[in-house]
Amino acid sequence: MNIQRFIDRRKELGYSQSELAKGICTQATISKFENNGKMISTKILTQLCQRLGLSLNDIFPSEADSDSAVRAELRRAEFDLITTEYDDALGILRSLEIDQIDDKQIQMEYLFIRGYALALSKRDVDEAIFCFDQILNGYDEAHTTVYSPLAYVGMGISYQQAGNFDKAEFYFSKMPERLKTNANKDVDSVWKSLTMLFYTGNFYAARNEIEISNMLLQSLINLSSDRHVTFYVARAQYQLADNEYSVNGKTQRFSELISDAFAFARFNRNRNLIKQIDLYAKKRV
Repeated sequence: MNIQRFIDRRKELGYSQSELAKGICTQATISKFENNGKMISTKILTQLCQRLGLSLNDIFPSEADSDSAVRAELRRAEFDLITTEYDDALGILRSLEIDQIDDKQIQMEYLFIRGYALALSKRDVDEAIFCFDQILNGYDEAHTTVYSPLAYVGMGISYQQAGNFDKAEFYFSKMPERLKTNANKDVDSVWKSLTMLFYTGNFYAARNEIEISNMLLQSLINLSSDRHVTFYVARAQYQLADNEYSVNGKTQRFSELISDAFAFARFNRNRNLIKQIDLYAKKRV
């Protein structure tokens, strides 16, 4: 029962308890409801909600409504992950009562985002690995969902961040062929494919295997173009620019790539990447 929604709406509309109660019930009835959760009759509650422009579903959200709200918050956290706002992503996750959710897909979504945020921020690599292990050896043991390849990439990221490139290679090496054939039927699956493509491409760049890195990053850009999703394009262009510079120096292609990366970063309001590109470009003058 979401009594706070009732209280917030009453205050938003400027009703005192006695004003809201007028012609329907006593002020004491509303006070007991708001302060102690004392139930009132459905008839009275319906009339009060009508006066406030609420429905009973707003006060008594169903499990499906609750799950939908959690999914919306997880989507916000995943976007923060894309824009490297790791603290914001973890903050959203802390606000969720994930233990109250029975849906396995929601549980895996939570673990995927938490693991990536912990690993990429180098906050707790061991805990990140545990998040991915729960997916691979718990929720998706048969490896039939997108969360298993996400967990493999997450494992690779974790070991890469810890400086163990041999272990990272074990997990990332599983990905290039799978990523080229991964189905992308909706925006959510596209986001996740882009995530895997980017971090796998980033790893191979760090290993100085530029050809593999460029292939994966170009696949990311092509998929983004096909599905009209731009959020990872700036980061891919930035990594491609760095790849180009490492091989050929400051070429015309390098300048075009870094310029495109900056433009897409501004378009998607990726503040962290804008700063990173600006610093990088000054060093390459």
